[in-house]
Amino acid sequence: MKSTALYHYFKKPIVAGFSTFIVLLVITQYIAYQKYLININTEKKELNTEISLIKDKLQSLIMYNYSATKSLAYIIERNGVPDDFDDIAKDFLSHHRYFDAIELVNDKGVITHVYPLEGNDVIGFNIMSNKAASEGAYATIKRKDFFIAGPVKLKQGGVGIISRQPIFRDNKFSGFSAVVTKLSTFFDDLNIDYENDNKYYYQLSRVNGQTGEENFFLENDLSNLQEYAVPIEIPFGEWKLYIMPVNQPLNSAIWFSILGLLISLFGGWIIWRFIGQTERYSKIVAEKLNKQETELKLVHKKAENQIKKSELNLNRAQRIASIGSWEVILKSNKLTWSEEMYRIIEKDPETFNVSREAYYNIIHPDDREEIVKTINASLQNKKDYNITYRLLLPNDRIKHVNEHCELLFDKNKNLIKSFGTIQDITERVISENELLNFKINLENLVNQRTEELNDSKEALLNLLEDINSQSVELEKEKQKAQSADAMKSAFLATMSHELRTPMNSIIGFTGILLNELAGPLNDEQKKQLSMVKRSGKNLLGLINDILDISKIEAGKLNVTMSSFNYLTSLKKTIDFFEIQISKKDLKLKTEIPKTEIIVNSDERRIEQVLINLISNAIKFSEKGTLIVKVDIRDKFVVTQVIDQGIGINKEEMVKLFKPFVQLEGGLSRKHEGTGLGLTISKSLIEKLGGSIHVESEIGKGSNFTFSIPL
Repeated sequence: MKSTALYHYFKKPIVAGFSTFIVLLVITQYIAYQKYLININTEKKELNTEISLIKDKLQSLIMYNYSATKSLAYIIERNGVPDDFDDIAKDFLSHHRYFDAIELVNDKGVITHVYPLEGNDVIGFNIMSNKAASEGAYATIKRKDFFIAGPVKLKQGGVGIISRQPIFRDNKFSGFSAVVTKLSTFFDDLNIDYENDNKYYYQLSRVNGQTGEENFFLENDLSNLQEYAVPIEIPFGEWKLYIMPVNQPLNSAIWFSILGLLISLFGGWIIWRFIGQTERYSKIVAEKLNKQETELKLVHKKAENQIKKSELNLNRAQRIASIGSWEVILKSNKLTWSEEMYRIIEKDPETFNVSREAYYNIIHPDDREEIVKTINASLQNKKDYNITYRLLLPNDRIKHVNEHCELLFDKNKNLIKSFGTIQDITERVISENELLNFKINLENLVNQRTEELNDSKEALLNLLEDINSQSVELEKEKQKAQSADAMKSAFLATMSHELRTPMNSIIGFTGILLNELAGPLNDEQKKQLSMVKRSGKNLLGLINDILDISKIEAGKLNVTMSSFNYLTSLKKTIDFFEIQISKKDLKLKTEIPKTEIIVNSDERRIEQVLINLISNAIKFSEKGTLIVKVDIRDKFVVTQVIDQGIGINKEEMVKLFKPFVQLEGGLSRKHEGTGLGLTISKSLIEKLGGSIHVESEIGKGSNFTFSIPL
């Protein structure tokens, strides 16, 4: 077979690779096609199932409407229109939540009863006057049977379906019983979310029996997609239910096809690569093996040298640390020692026969029994040990050693060997003695210092008694100072109240005189009375400030919380300063939100703060623009009052919020004021749960910012 021409032909890499590619491509594409058919059938089956379920539910709902209107008509036919229609209707709707309203129509076509009436103000409407409604009504009377009308624009808004049943008493038409269902309720009962369903578009239409035109219930017109329409037979007419997929998903079979193509390409490439490179790979493998063999020899030789070097380093380290090591293979009871072991026991490795018994003979007789017992217990209980003992060397020399042993186990937890170290600790023991002497001396020194401290303790207690006595005196002086401060605040509050009453009278009577209600005034009198009034207002402002600051210091400043529109209050305050701003030839700019800002705070106190800040900005500005900004940050209303006035240097800014302090003092002061406005503002803002601060630069202006919680 191998000698045939066909075999040699297919043995060529390009032919073998291409043939493999074709075979794999045919197989994978056939599988992809079968997957495509399966997906198409699955999608059709899902859609048909959805349509079938909804169609069955829809026909059930129609029969439900029929049963409801029939029951209502039966009551009217037997008993006439009941006086307690609302009660019957309320009970009916409570048991049939599918319906939104109940109607009764008389024999003239006029709606006489509706429940619930709220939102359904259609009493008095004649359905015979409406072309669409009358067509169905006359047909219903003629057939003496149930009819569904829709879509109908409902008075309470939206689109609905009205089911009517003609009422005949003594074979004479007496009107209709009707139930109204909102389209949203109708679709909810069908478990259809026609607004948010991202899988299917839904539509319901009523077909005109004469023209064949469709009247759609929802906005989207799907009349050109009849392949998705399902006809539904109902009494007197036909409806159509449309169910159309929102998106046509990409058939997953395409990924099978692409994957099959990639597999075919890869398989063909593998065959081409494998057949074409076998000989070259064999050569490369042989070269690699030869190279690796040479490298292994070098590695082996290097490892031998490294092991020898490590052994030398280990022996050197053990000699430096005076630590010897030993190992016992328990199965053969073979004991081996390191070189340092021989040095510690001072024996010649060439002549000394290593064994447990030989080593036991070197151990000090007083310690030997304990050592043997420890080793036997370790093997029996399979536990490590760490012990210190003495060796007895020639000429009765004693050497102290510490021995540590660890037991090694196989994977089945069987004990296989023990490994240990022995360290010469003779010098250290001579040192567990020098330390003891040092400890004794240290304890004596501590006792001496303790006696000295006890002598100082009594003097310290006497000093503390003196300090406590002084503290009591200081507390008395503090209480006196606080009492005097409280009396000062009470005096200021009382005097402020006493002064405010006559000042209000002075200002009021001055205003009466200026308005010439008591008789005409000449220009000089008006000028002098204006000065009196202005001085009175300034004095009243000072009295009010003193009263507020005394309340603040006494802790009796109260705030009244209520809801108000912050922007309305701000605008009212700004309008108050319109004349002052105009007189100084300044400009005012506001940057505030367009929407309302409702806050729960003390409106009068916030207006007081705004008045203080804006009046200061006007007072200390000779030119430029005043800016008032408002915004919301983290549930706080933040207000900025910005001027382009004289500004404040950093050294003076620390004095700003202190009472009775002004930055310009003495007779050279250019601006009036008590220095209480900012102190009061700060206290009010903090009382309302907010904060206030300032940023300023000499010659460029100031920015006072305060925030209050919403």
